[in-house]
Amino acid sequence: MAVYKRRYKVYEGALTPAWSRFAVLTRYSLSSLFSSRLFTGYFFLCSIPLLVGIAYIYGANSAIVQSMLGIRVNGSWGINSSWFATMLQVQTALGFILIAWAAPGMVTQDFANQALQLYFSRPLSRTEYIVGKIAVLALLLSCITWIPGLLLFGLQAGLSGNGWGWDNLFIAGAIFVSSWLWIAVISLLALALSVFVRWRIAATGLVIGVMFVLPGFGEAIDFTLQTYWGKLLNVSYTIRLVWANLFRIHPRSIGVFRTDVPVWSAWAAILTTCVISVLLLNRRLKAREVVRG
Repeated sequence: MAVYKRRYKVYEGALTPAWSRFAVLTRYSLSSLFSSRLFTGYFFLCSIPLLVGIAYIYGANSAIVQSMLGIRVNGSWGINSSWFATMLQVQTALGFILIAWAAPGMVTQDFANQALQLYFSRPLSRTEYIVGKIAVLALLLSCITWIPGLLLFGLQAGLSGNGWGWDNLFIAGAIFVSSWLWIAVISLLALALSVFVRWRIAATGLVIGVMFVLPGFGEAIDFTLQTYWGKLLNVSYTIRLVWANLFRIHPRSIGVFRTDVPVWSAWAAILTTCVISVLLLNRRLKAREVVRG
């Protein structure tokens, strides 16, 4: 049949609900990430802390394992809020490498290939675009942080007994809130930095660089002005200070040796980082681009 004789018809198939259209970006972004064997291998490598934690908790609550190892320790081998906070710290360290790898690739290609015009010419808003991309990072990091953390908490509560779970229920809440706080900050910051660079390797370097350069800049401010407010530029420091408050532990147990900054200011710095990241994303994500020259 000749092309000019064909008749175009209106699409009559099922429509994606408006509230879940952002999930299309999430699905295809995840598919693109896991198409890399190296990324897939590293993602499963991030499950090692969970396996180590399971073995440690089982050994701490099993008399048979302790007798086989020739070890007998009264108590629970130090499985407390500090132990769970340390586990979360290890998990987030692995998660940061994952974010530095995944986040830049999801947005730099869209800018380099002028794909935003195609996205926003469809029934997709900038908010849905951001949510679709952040959902990818949130899903990946959830599988590394709070989900394994709560599994370890449940295992310890079940094996320990004697009301350990109820007495330490605040630990479960601290794991959940601390994980989502870190996920929100690091995801927004990584995407906000990535939208200003069109080369993936450069974007990854920028994300890593900011996490190490800003703390040094803050220390320089503290030394020059003889103050301690420069520590608020250290995202890792402010998050760990909040973690210590949520887990009800001394900050030194998770590597915070200077506690001059009050906890409320750490919360304010984290919120400010999120707001600035959202504003940068909103400013950069446009359906058109003006080229000057």
